[in-house]
Amino acid sequence: MAKAKSASASKHPGAQAASAGLSEASLPLVLTAAEQHLLGRALKLLVNVQAAPFIARARREGYTPAEHREGWRLLKLASGEQRPLEHLFVEASVGGAVEGAERLRLLQEVDALESTWFPRTRAIIRRVVPRERRDGFEAAFFKNLEQQPLGPAAIMAVATFLRRVEGLARNSDEHARKVQTTLAARGLTEARMQQARELLGKLEAGAHAQPSRIPAAELERAWKEQREALDGLRGWFNDWATTLRQVFPLKAQIQLGLTAVRRAAAAPGEVVEEDALLDEDDVELAGADPLLG
Repeated sequence: MAKAKSASASKHPGAQAASAGLSEASLPLVLTAAEQHLLGRALKLLVNVQAAPFIARARREGYTPAEHREGWRLLKLASGEQRPLEHLFVEASVGGAVEGAERLRLLQEVDALESTWFPRTRAIIRRVVPRERRDGFEAAFFKNLEQQPLGPAAIMAVATFLRRVEGLARNSDEHARKVQTTLAARGLTEARMQQARELLGKLEAGAHAQPSRIPAAELERAWKEQREALDGLRGWFNDWATTLRQVFPLKAQIQLGLTAVRRAAAAPGEVVEEDALLDEDDVELAGADPLLG
């Protein structure tokens, strides 16, 4: 959610949009490789489990019509199938005021900031926070926040990172403040933070070029619903993948999307089994065969 403008924003009129922070709904929801992987395997299961040889055995393991409907509901929401096209037009306008080589240059600056300060912040947390608290502190600071590939997702990641660093200074916890002062001493000063806000503001400008007629609350609600559906679908798929892999042979598992296969780099043509569970950090293996072939 967007926060109030900082006092420093008034000194830099061109940066006011960025100083407010980029809300989740103001940027396109970009699916990661792991999330696209999840959608593909869930679709394969939902379609192929309906075949007579599979559904009878799945039903014996508790796969009910209600569970089947729930899988489809989550898949449709998670894939954005039910989002109005008008929402997508608004998202597509993000960054429209900055094009071509200039946009690429700005994105590269965002990527460099992300690559520099995400690992440094982790290392500082591991050093200055006491041993008994550091794991929980690190997990809280980086919850749903990780480095993204060059592109729109990195814009949101850096915006979130900046808001969390700002929050460290306002926190009453002494270790939070110590992390923030250490970051500032290493170069992530308020001036550097403001430069980053201005950079994000230039990339965000396209979203403000033509005011959207869609209420921000509606976009925010749809974005959140899709993100929650992705989490729900991951849980649904992992549940049934764990159950059904125990009762179906390998060939059937592959047909149902419970097990993905790839050609091993060391031995072309060799088929190897891949873990069926899809965590948030799961990534597609290089050279993986298409899931929906």
